[in-house]
Amino acid sequence: MLPATQVLIQRFIPFPAVSLASTCNLVLMRYHELSQGIEVLDGQGRMIGVSKIAARKALTETALTRAVMPAPVLILVPMVMAAAHRTQLLRSHPRLDIPFHALAVGLSFFLALPMAISLFPQTGQISKSKLEEHIQQKCHDDVLYYNKGL
Repeated sequence: MLPATQVLIQRFIPFPAVSLASTCNLVLMRYHELSQGIEVLDGQGRMIGVSKIAARKALTETALTRAVMPAPVLILVPMVMAAAHRTQLLRSHPRLDIPFHALAVGLSFFLALPMAISLFPQTGQISKSKLEEHIQQKCHDDVLYYNKGL
């Protein structure tokens, strides 16, 4: 394997590993929601029933959020640091490497969390026609709501 390819793999392999671990953790910790379902509400906030289909949608959205969340830290920071190491400032002052790295990580966290959380609204919507039959029979609203969770 070429040295450049090896360095590239070493820098970017943590992202899929962290994303997969986060998704597995989510599914394991919230498995009861998949097996039991989550509350589905009408437009006035009244509980209509408990839906496994809404739970699957909520966990999918949350998993995507958690998969995207580490991207700036694990992808952008290595790219920024590689570029920074080529500058005269860090070459002539190697002691600035750690503070610059800490600043890059801090800024990426500052940007990553709001960006990832804003991918999907906290209260999700689902069409009544996509839900279980017993929920469809209880409600007249065409769109129902559920709490996605974090």
